[in-house]
Amino acid sequence: MACRLDAARDRKISGKNLGEFVPTPFAKTHGATGSQSAPYLGLDVVLEDLDLSPGDSFIDIGCGKGRVIAYLLKKGCTCKITGVEINPQVAFVARSWSSHIPNVEIIEGDAMRLDYNAYSVLFMYRPMETDTFKTFIEYLENTLTHGIKLYYYADMQSGYYLNERAGWKLIKREEIYRVRGYYIHKTPQRYSVWEYLPDN
Repeated sequence: MACRLDAARDRKISGKNLGEFVPTPFAKTHGATGSQSAPYLGLDVVLEDLDLSPGDSFIDIGCGKGRVIAYLLKKGCTCKITGVEINPQVAFVARSWSSHIPNVEIIEGDAMRLDYNAYSVLFMYRPMETDTFKTFIEYLENTLTHGIKLYYYADMQSGYYLNERAGWKLIKREEIYRVRGYYIHKTPQRYSVWEYLPDN
């Protein structure tokens, strides 16, 4: 039932169903995972404290077809919203429905090649395998010159890597399974919210 509700919300916001899983051809070369959209009810929980001002800049790393972007637009977000997606087939879908929206940008490419100093809030719905996640975190630590906030949804396999890591502060870590009477995941999924301040 929750999946049908998600599909209906997708179509209302974007005109497309953004939830269909798409396997990735970049698993072996980049450690990427397939494109799977976070459920809207899950996003209500994970992003419940998200307060974006017009001066903020939000990026969804491994944005897939753009459901998180659709979610933020429905919430009335007016700040810069970026999605980066390595799979051209999937990035094309995200760009096709959002290209007319002035504050949205879809970047097709490797998330490890971006400058994250352009963003204040990062979001991930487990877009990469554990080893790649570790490399990505090290990349952030080596390149960031200002603090960021990271929302990491479905962090059970690799979120531990940030535990007691220098510069990283855990704000919240909880599990999601059943929300408002709907089972939104087949098994409980954990998410965490972090702040990172580089040691300049």
